[in-house]
Amino acid sequence: MLHKMMIPHMRAPQIQLLDHFTSHRPQLFQKKLCVSPEIFDDILNEISDDPIFHNQSNNPQLVITIQLAIFLNHAGHYGNAISSADVCQWAGVSIGSVTNCTNHLMIALLFFPTLNSDDAGHSWKYVQDHTCPEWRNGILTADGSLINLCDKPGLYGETFYSRKSQYSLNCQVVLMIHNLAIVDYAISHTSSAHDAYAFQSTHIYHHHTTLFGDHHWIWADSAYLLEPWCITLSRSLSMGL
Repeated sequence: MLHKMMIPHMRAPQIQLLDHFTSHRPQLFQKKLCVSPEIFDDILNEISDDPIFHNQSNNPQLVITIQLAIFLNHAGHYGNAISSADVCQWAGVSIGSVTNCTNHLMIALLFFPTLNSDDAGHSWKYVQDHTCPEWRNGILTADGSLINLCDKPGLYGETFYSRKSQYSLNCQVVLMIHNLAIVDYAISHTSSAHDAYAFQSTHIYHHHTTLFGDHHWIWADSAYLLEPWCITLSRSLSMGL
């Protein structure tokens, strides 16, 4: 009897409750996925045609609605309570499926605009209107940020200690200037790494010639190296931009 009492009770997957939350308790839907049902549908419409969700395998992927819900639940919460194991129990899928869904959505949501796209045109116009016509080809901006950890890592912990007296990771992001949409990122370095060094892990750093051509560039602050495709600004100019 005691042995049976020590066996934990398995919980049924709760992801199916989202349908009920959508119609009757939207605040619980938003609490679980960090977006409203309307925004969820808008995101779903934008990504449904992405080829990452289609393959030639005999084992079909999860439906995109489920993949998006898993991703939003996983990405929208923080701490040990939202580990891959917890998400797989909530959704009723394997840990591998949680990882695959997260990767699929990251690929679908992050895109690099072509130079003749509407997004590039909007960014081009924004820079021209806020600075001068000669600077209009700087359609992206790069910056680094620190993501704090809850505790000092046990392995090489001191390398995670930042100038802000926190144990953290260095996150590099590249954004569209007009709407701050993320088009590239890197989060593989500790906070003790310099921004200029951590930036070398981005896709743009290695493929800027193909992506930009000869006449476009990224704006960055003085922590980055000055390059023909990466223009660094003084503090006063960067704050104005």
